[in-house]
Amino acid sequence: MDENMVSIIVCCYNSAHLLDDTLTHLANQHVTESLNYEVVLVDNNSTDNTATIARTIWSTLQTTVPLHIVAEPKAGLAYAREIGVKQSKGDLVIFCDDDNWLHKDYIQTAYSFMVANPDVAALGGASQGVLESDTPLWWDDMKKNYAVGEQALSSGDITHRGYVWGAGMVFRKALFMRLYDAGFVSMLSDRKGELLSSGGDSELCKWFIIMGYKLWYLETLTFKHYITKKRLTDVYLEKLMAGHKASHNVLGLYNWFIKQAISKEVDTISVRKRLFYLKSAISKKLKNHVLWKPHLQIALMYYYPTYPKLYTIINTYTRLKKMI
Repeated sequence: MDENMVSIIVCCYNSAHLLDDTLTHLANQHVTESLNYEVVLVDNNSTDNTATIARTIWSTLQTTVPLHIVAEPKAGLAYAREIGVKQSKGDLVIFCDDDNWLHKDYIQTAYSFMVANPDVAALGGASQGVLESDTPLWWDDMKKNYAVGEQALSSGDITHRGYVWGAGMVFRKALFMRLYDAGFVSMLSDRKGELLSSGGDSELCKWFIIMGYKLWYLETLTFKHYITKKRLTDVYLEKLMAGHKASHNVLGLYNWFIKQAISKEVDTISVRKRLFYLKSAISKKLKNHVLWKPHLQIALMYYYPTYPKLYTIINTYTRLKKMI
């Protein structure tokens, strides 16, 4: 990894019609002479010549910034982001969606902040929506579901919020690689083609918190988010909200793991504490309470899987802790 390089990951599925503005904004970034950056474009099983068109656009922009195109045939934004990060060279990574137009100082602002704040794992900014069609009546109430607007009232620590948007997210590659080296497998695949599943970026943020780092919002870190007219229909909104809702169980489990400080007990939990969780699990089971399985899994820790998702989190954390 190069500590003086930032890698921009642009994941694409049939994105040819969006890339002109997105790549132009990336080519026109203002950075100091000592800071380098690269663009890694991941073609996630596109059928519209996304890669070819991206190369053509980039060649016309008269930039010395390298564009690397990587193919990921396995459908899913989380898979595309994973291979993009692994193929990147920078110490810092920025997720730039195919419809994100980063402000000309975005990379420099992100880099300067992250260098000055080593306790921050992930940084998010503010976005302005650019709508292709007329503004729906529900837009102001629902725009944050499109990663549009502010992520907090003012700049500061938003670790308690539990996530920053994947759009424009800045994070440390070393932490990402440490997590994957520990055998992490995302339980949330994010978008798959036209399917609007979500939550992979939030899952990554949960792990940053578990690893002991902060999440931060910086209001001077800005970008525009272009929203096509097909995404501004009531039908699309319903699908988008359904995708968010589908991730709630997994993300809620992470929140519970963090809130209960279970990571602090993985290697040190006493027999007495295990018995407490076992009795609690039995009591909750008799009352048909939803937490009986998590409590039983805590009693058993990583010895036997009774609640596979929590078991996966515990085992990943156990391997991660051994690497530190």
